[in-house]
Amino acid sequence: MRVAIIGAGVMGLSSALDLLEDGHQVTVFEAADVPGGLAGSFDFGGVRTEKYYHFICGADTAYFRWLRRLKLSDRLRWTHTSMGHFEAGNLHDFGGPISLLQFSPLKLYSRLRYGFHVWNASRLPNWKELENISARDWLIQGEGIESYQLIWEPLLRSKFAEATDQISAAWIWSRIHRLASSRNRLFKESLGYIQGGTEVFVNGLVQAVVSAGGTIHCGTPVERIDIASSQVTSLSAGGKEHKTDALVSTLPLPLLLQIASELPEDYRKQASAITNIGVRCIILKLSQPLTQHFWVNINDEEIPLCGLIELTNLHPISAFQNHSIVYSPHYTSSKHPDYQRSSEEVFEETVSSICRIQPDFHRSSIVDYRVFRTPHAQPICTVGFTNQLAPIQTPVSNLVAADTTHLLPHDRSISESLALAEQLTKAVRSWNEAPISSKFS
Repeated sequence: MRVAIIGAGVMGLSSALDLLEDGHQVTVFEAADVPGGLAGSFDFGGVRTEKYYHFICGADTAYFRWLRRLKLSDRLRWTHTSMGHFEAGNLHDFGGPISLLQFSPLKLYSRLRYGFHVWNASRLPNWKELENISARDWLIQGEGIESYQLIWEPLLRSKFAEATDQISAAWIWSRIHRLASSRNRLFKESLGYIQGGTEVFVNGLVQAVVSAGGTIHCGTPVERIDIASSQVTSLSAGGKEHKTDALVSTLPLPLLLQIASELPEDYRKQASAITNIGVRCIILKLSQPLTQHFWVNINDEEIPLCGLIELTNLHPISAFQNHSIVYSPHYTSSKHPDYQRSSEEVFEETVSSICRIQPDFHRSSIVDYRVFRTPHAQPICTVGFTNQLAPIQTPVSNLVAADTTHLLPHDRSISESLALAEQLTKAVRSWNEAPISSKFS
């Protein structure tokens, strides 16, 4: 078959390689000038840097399979990392049992309840029994109101705003479970990364696709998908029409609906059922480290940041010409004024906030900064979310479509995207149960 794939992110590229190895002719269309999607990188003053931070956990089995497949396993590295929590004007160590026992903002009883609940949650085998319970109710029942209000609620509210009380407990479980997979019996955390950055993996996928005979068109957005008799017949991309026998979409579903106006109304309602919010992320390049932590959660009503992620406490700082790389994401609807704020405003707000978190921080240590935005970054995982998900196999017989909503309750990660790509290719392979000539004539 002639298979068209929309999106040259990790999901689209890995699907392309699988389908090429199945013997299909594959063409990938990407709106951006370079492949990678949310796993893309950029030139940060002579240093290749990821637009959005990535890390690897012990449970990322799909990622490990693909690293072996692309012969990149020797690039996998692990680092002992730590977490901080900024509360009431103080930066506390947080995450391990010793730091938890010393976490003075919580009463001792609440610390013990928190630790026991997180440990117990990490041992739950799956999320199904939690899907129809709100995170708020589950956390309060397990840890008490003090831990919820001090630790969890600020984090949930900074990401989900007014939807906070509707978030499914399965989403929180997934985050706890994934991070727990990277802790040893002494509860010491080790996270992984690819030597040379995620770009090494993306380039490996691109090279494998091209070597297998696939074609990748970057800077070529798909403007229209033509559907006749419940089948995709062609698409328009880069001002040209492309005939195709099958279509795999990895676009955010709201964008797919815009370019495929003939999709049935029932599917359109399902594809719109789960809201997707955007992210605005600033990246700072500093002449010296900011903290000792990879991740710092921030709970302070006077500080408009939800967290700081210091990538160079995971990757070696020498890989970035001895500059420290710090990310600060802000989640909001792409229609909200905060999403559209100028890069200069975002920079000033971030720097003034950092000065309050680290009083000895000097603006003179800032070498450079960038701000990136993506409008469909985080699906809102509400209670009972699986009943709202649009099926990967659309009502159009030769069109499958998946985006970050299909990762739920798991948070977006490269490993989960690779696992989802396997579901896409499995759906395409199922079409071969009927003769191609009769199914796509």
